Amino acid sequence: MASGGPVRELSEELTCPICLEHFSDPVILSECGHNFCRICLTCSWGEVAEAPCPMCKQTARQRDLRPNRQLANIVEIAKKLSLQGGEAEERICENHRKPLKLFCRTDEILICRVCDRSKEHKNHGVVPAEEAAQEYKGKIFNCLETLRTEREKILVYLADAEDESQEILKITESERQKTVAEFRTLRQLLENQEKHLLAQIEEVEKEIARKRDEHLAKLSEELSTLKSLIREMEEKHQQPASELLQDVKSSLQRCKEKENFKNPVAFSSDLRGRLQSCCDIGPFLGGIVKQFKAKVTLGPTPADSNLIVSEDRRSIKCHSKAQDRPEDPENIYVFSNMLGSEGFKAGGHFWEVLVGSEDGWAVGVTSKPVRGRFIFTPEEGVWAVGRSQGWYKAFIKGINPPLPLRGELKRIRVSLNYDGGQVAFFDADRGALLYRFSGASFSGETLLPIFAVYGKGYLRVCP
Repeated sequence: MASGGPVRELSEELTCPICLEHFSDPVILSECGHNFCRICLTCSWGEVAEAPCPMCKQTARQRDLRPNRQLANIVEIAKKLSLQGGEAEERICENHRKPLKLFCRTDEILICRVCDRSKEHKNHGVVPAEEAAQEYKGKIFNCLETLRTEREKILVYLADAEDESQEILKITESERQKTVAEFRTLRQLLENQEKHLLAQIEEVEKEIARKRDEHLAKLSEELSTLKSLIREMEEKHQQPASELLQDVKSSLQRCKEKENFKNPVAFSSDLRGRLQSCCDIGPFLGGIVKQFKAKVTLGPTPADSNLIVSEDRRSIKCHSKAQDRPEDPENIYVFSNMLGSEGFKAGGHFWEVLVGSEDGWAVGVTSKPVRGRFIFTPEEGVWAVGRSQGWYKAFIKGINPPLPLRGELKRIRVSLNYDGGQVAFFDADRGALLYRFSGASFSGETLLPIFAVYGKGYLRVCP
């Protein structure tokens, strides 16, 4: 570049003899005419009133220092020319406004020449910035190599993780498809078996009806014959001797034949065997249903509880003769209650409870702990049925619908369909539905089995 030489020469002429950098706030010594940076001259002289010029050693006084504004303007113009000539802009020390051309090894920071002479960096290892840059370039290069190696390792880990996840996902998808296929096959088999068994049962029903009709027809025919013979014998009995004795042997013979009537077999053992074969599916289906049976036991006993809990933590009853606590107008019940040891947050589950023959019990599920006076109703997070005030009921505030029972209830099945939002109760011995709560939205809540008694109430969780 043509202007490179003059610009450089100009920059050299505008350099402070002390810091060897461009003048910063230049001052002129009136005694000799030499120029220096104000900060450089002040640091060089200290606090003395008079001191020699750093260039010519002529004595000068600090009070006679005069700013050289013209030189300062020329310095700024020279800096602009240096930038236009393509030279990099230098970083300036914030404290001394001098270029940061030195590097302190101790503090590992860039400093200017004035900083180098300060107490802060006294006895520190200081080298030119360019020299330090070359040294640190090597260190940075080594760091880059290490980081690039680590990056390659992580990229390999990422690829391995992706491959492994894809492999696992393939296995998962395969298992999902197998599960769907197996359950589809199972459903088809069950449907086919259902149709087959229902067809067999229908045939047996038809056979039973046919045999019944045949049997009734025979009995009706025999009954009709007996009625006719009875009328005839009653008439014979009233006849005069001459008529009575006429064909008396034949009449008596027919009476004799009708004695000791043997009831024919209506339903053969073969028919009963066919009926029994239709019932053999029961244990099979029962085994499938048992897969969904929850292992429920009673949880911790509340500190203020009035309950007697069995050692196996399956049964509860009240201490001695607890006060009967009748239902009040607000549908509030004061039960002593316990929760199950484990809750449910998804899926289908059921458990069975022996309810005893006495009044004062309730079973169901709850979404929150209940203690003392509480309301048995879905609005309060309790879905339950029980026996209170002498009748079986579903606990719903203001309604309390009675349970449809046939005979005494001994064992109740609580069936929870969490995902379907349903809680159903069955007579476990008869398989009859007692009540079903539906339309609930459990919203991720943990549902716990609840067991409550008062008075003579007794409950036992079936294993």
